[in-house]
Amino acid sequence: MNHAFISKSSAALWVALGLSVQTVAGATFIQNPSFEANYNDTWPHYGPIDLWNAVGGTGINDKSGPFHNTSAQIPDRTRAAFLQGPCTIGQTITGLTPGQTYCLQFFYDARNCCGGTVDLTVRLDGAQVDRIVNIRPTPTLANRDTLYFRNVQITPAADTALLEFVTTTLGDATAVLDAVSLTPCATNSLAVKNPSFEASGDLPDPFGIAVGENLAGWTIGGEAAVGVVPSGQGVADNGVPPDQDHVAFLNGESSISQLLEGLEVGTEYELSFAYNQRMFDFASLRVSMGGAVVFEEDVDEVGVGNPYHTFTGTFRATEISSTLLFEQTTPGQVVLLDNIGVRGASRPPLPCLDISPTVAEIAPGQTVQVSVTVPGELTVAQPAVIRLRSPNPAVAQLGGVGDDGTLALNYAVGETKKNVDVMGVARGSIRVEIVDSAGLCTENDLTVTVLNSFVRNASFESSPIPAGVGYGPIVAWDATGQTGLNGPSGPFHDNGSIPDRRQVAFIQGAGSLSQTVFGLTPGGNYWLQFYYNARNCCGGTINLQARFGGTTVATVAGVAPGGYVFYNASFSPAAASGLLEFVATADGDASLLLDGVSIVERTPGDVVLQNPSFESTGIPAGVGYIQPSPFAGWTTSGGYGPNLDGVGPFTDNGDAPEQDIVAFIQGSGSMSQQVSGLTPGQDYTLSFAVNARNCCTAGPTHYAVSFGGVELVNEDLTPVGGVNPYVAKSLLFSAPSADGELLFSHQPPDGDRTLLLDNIRICSGDCRPAPRLQISYDAVNRVTRLSWDSSYSGYRLQFRASLSVGVWADSSGIPLVEGNDLVVLDDVNNVATRFYRLIQ
Repeated sequence: MNHAFISKSSAALWVALGLSVQTVAGATFIQNPSFEANYNDTWPHYGPIDLWNAVGGTGINDKSGPFHNTSAQIPDRTRAAFLQGPCTIGQTITGLTPGQTYCLQFFYDARNCCGGTVDLTVRLDGAQVDRIVNIRPTPTLANRDTLYFRNVQITPAADTALLEFVTTTLGDATAVLDAVSLTPCATNSLAVKNPSFEASGDLPDPFGIAVGENLAGWTIGGEAAVGVVPSGQGVADNGVPPDQDHVAFLNGESSISQLLEGLEVGTEYELSFAYNQRMFDFASLRVSMGGAVVFEEDVDEVGVGNPYHTFTGTFRATEISSTLLFEQTTPGQVVLLDNIGVRGASRPPLPCLDISPTVAEIAPGQTVQVSVTVPGELTVAQPAVIRLRSPNPAVAQLGGVGDDGTLALNYAVGETKKNVDVMGVARGSIRVEIVDSAGLCTENDLTVTVLNSFVRNASFESSPIPAGVGYGPIVAWDATGQTGLNGPSGPFHDNGSIPDRRQVAFIQGAGSLSQTVFGLTPGGNYWLQFYYNARNCCGGTINLQARFGGTTVATVAGVAPGGYVFYNASFSPAAASGLLEFVATADGDASLLLDGVSIVERTPGDVVLQNPSFESTGIPAGVGYIQPSPFAGWTTSGGYGPNLDGVGPFTDNGDAPEQDIVAFIQGSGSMSQQVSGLTPGQDYTLSFAVNARNCCTAGPTHYAVSFGGVELVNEDLTPVGGVNPYVAKSLLFSAPSADGELLFSHQPPDGDRTLLLDNIRICSGDCRPAPRLQISYDAVNRVTRLSWDSSYSGYRLQFRASLSVGVWADSSGIPLVEGNDLVVLDDVNNVATRFYRLIQ
């Protein structure tokens, strides 16, 4: 190409005269795409993100972390965003062309810390366009030192759209995000990373990417500077690029390259790009694919206000992956690049790795078998290996793991399915890590929750309602006949209000639901509780039997529609484990509905309470909120729900006494239920376990308890801390009537405080544990001070000289009331030894 000197002089004259050479380009769709702005220097760098709307624990990290894994390279420049816990970041995009296909690209990772798991969902105007499940931290994967890359094709319906990234977490988990860009693309486009150089945003250094920094998607080569600049600024001093604001520049003998994947050998592809040069330069551009040159020319600037040069050519793929390389070959010159595209048939992606089931609830010592299936295309000609790992073997273990803690599943040629045994160890929840997927996409995985609760998935909430009318498997339950799940919209649940949360199980016609219950005390006394109803349809009749260990413990003939009915059945197991069954027999097309199943140990003299230890509600979703849905058996207000004891987040201290589930009331609120079957004037004992969350406002909270409008407790409460037992309360009261409201009221003085409740009982008579006798000695006055809780007013203090010999005698001291205590001062002058007891 002949460079005319006059054109250079003319351009120089324009500059000397101060005339503008500013060019015009379309605005960048994504603002602050590389998250380089508003870095908070205060560790660990929480804070808002410029030009992004953020909700949750968000901020910016550099290569030192701590949320960004320091062993992984940041894809673009020096910083990346983090989303800790459940978060959303988003921004409104303008200037889109409705109906145009765009490629949304981003790089992502998960923090290699803290035991939780994180999913990342992408939404456009509220609709999900992508979801990545259980992101594994890059440092846990072999041969990976950079973040994952995602390319998603979207088609907006309007010229403005809200783009959002949403994290869903279990435990303490964090997603990392970088280099977000949006570029027009054809539906048959191959994924060229950062094709229009919009992922970096505006660089503060006009001379290029600093040494040691990265340009998203591209490998920088050569000795001179490479960078990104807005059109019309710095070296991009002429011409109008075809796509958005930014262009890449190659200064001196430098290059950028990237590996293109998904090519089909022997297929012809179309390569296109836009190019230009800095004014007055004599740049040369060479472009090659897999080492074969497809373009090589001297470059002439297009001039102010003119569009960039464009090239469209073809190449034939010789490998399934090949390197695309752009080189500026003349020393001291600058070439400008934009809008790189490759179009043609791409190798279709293989189907994803399939894991089934995806959710399991098991008891300690119980094993669930899981199938791991690879597509036939993967092993049609060669073997493959999938590697799995339990992130916490103290909760659940995989059978057959190696010394490195991973399970290698070796698929022979033609083999597609392997079974894995997962055994529960102790209470908790894990998501099985897919350490190596053999290159397959992973749209599902396995979450295993290990429970001490007698009944697992008690409220049928642990998996979503299957498609259609709801037929499908139910987590933790074995089934015969036509069974499944329904929500408020039915069709099998077509009458009454769901007793607990949002889902119920159904048995259509003859069939059963069953599971093995573990951990019972042989010969003990237990309550089986559940709620039942019948579909208001189709003219048939249905009967219900509940069995344990083969023995019928409840029978309901002719279950009728009209609302859910509570049932409480007492039984005594012959062994520590047994099969719990709900068996339906039907005449015609009739359906049984079940919800809120639980087993709790109670004495024969206990007054029946519904869901007294909150086990009917099952394990929580998210942090545990279920409002405004019902909490089985209880009328509730405020922020309420279930939490797993010791797992939290509300149950962050203490050891609850009964099974797994604890109820929480966050902020001002209450839980109450109407209790019946009492004898007016008779004494009863109310007992319960109570605690407070050890977060987020210092100092005690406050709560009150009443029955039938009579206040029984009104006191401050501080967290027990650590793994100390919950505070056990036992209160004697006289029944004012045959029924009454039992009410627990949380009355926090200020701030964010949470009340925790468990193991609520009402028994007939005074069945409180013996009062605790406090003893201290006044050596000066030779007086022993003995005190006990004043609610035990019917107890007498006795003493004798020997622990095992002699007659107990009543103390002559008269109990005095001091605060909440009864106190006796006993004169022990000239007494060598004295033993005391309290007796009714």
